[in-house]
Amino acid sequence: MTSLLTIRDNLKAFCSRYDFILTPIAKFILAMIIFTSTNQRFGNVAVLDNRMLMIMLSAICAVIPVEFTAAIASIMLILQTAKVSLDAGLLTVGFVVIFYCAYMRFFPKTGVVIFLVPIFYACHITYALPIVLAFLIGPSVVVPVIFGVFLYQYEICIGELVGVMAAATGEDDAVVGYQYIISGMIDNKEMMLTFVVFACVILITYAIYRLSFTNSWIVAFCVGGFMNVVLFLFGSVTMMLEVQILPILLGTVVGIVVAVIMQFIKGIVDYQKTDYLQFEDDEYYYYVKAIPKLSVAGRKKNVKHINSKMQN
Repeated sequence: MTSLLTIRDNLKAFCSRYDFILTPIAKFILAMIIFTSTNQRFGNVAVLDNRMLMIMLSAICAVIPVEFTAAIASIMLILQTAKVSLDAGLLTVGFVVIFYCAYMRFFPKTGVVIFLVPIFYACHITYALPIVLAFLIGPSVVVPVIFGVFLYQYEICIGELVGVMAAATGEDDAVVGYQYIISGMIDNKEMMLTFVVFACVILITYAIYRLSFTNSWIVAFCVGGFMNVVLFLFGSVTMMLEVQILPILLGTVVGIVVAVIMQFIKGIVDYQKTDYLQFEDDEYYYYVKAIPKLSVAGRKKNVKHINSKMQN
């Protein structure tokens, strides 16, 4: 444990010292992943998939606030869907405006989560999201996660619409884009189930994580993972859906493991040294429970200067 704590503390000290370099690099990589993924999933406007353009946009995002990454990705999304049909582009504009009004105005820095959810779907670890994000961001992350699930299903509908429009040969076969998309999204019971389960898991995990009993964070992750599996199974039976249990189990386990690792990096506490404090002012009594975080004291180096000249 001491070795792990030493590595963690050294890593945190390194990141703190070189934050001015590491933060732009992280923002560049994040923007590059989001832009590349968005263009590959939709891929209707070829010019947006230009590698040099992606690098330039990512380099700009590396030096500006992270919320602009979500804004640029939203513009790309609108252009890609508008290429399919004008009404699909207008639907995307409405989708972006609703997300901005419902979330981005209040929590701009975490808006990129909406574009990360489809990437997790592509990596087959979507079910890890609610457990990890619950303690990293909190209950406010429910909104971008739900919008992210919606965006993934929206992408599927757009892909199907492209195929249907390509197969249409005459006026009788003409397809109204917005009607096709809306009907497809409304009839998607699996998406609705995912909305409910992810919201419940995030809120339950965060609520337990914030409690003050011993090892509440471990209990929060385990209970959140358990509820993630149980709610999906219960919902699939109730709504008569075919849900694959293996990806849910694997994603949940991955989410618990990642959450534990990130909690260790964030800091774990030494419950054996719990201290209870009491003080007061003119209006209130205060009762405080103080628990120190586990850490390794830095080694002090004593440097001795030895005179190379021999004194007789």
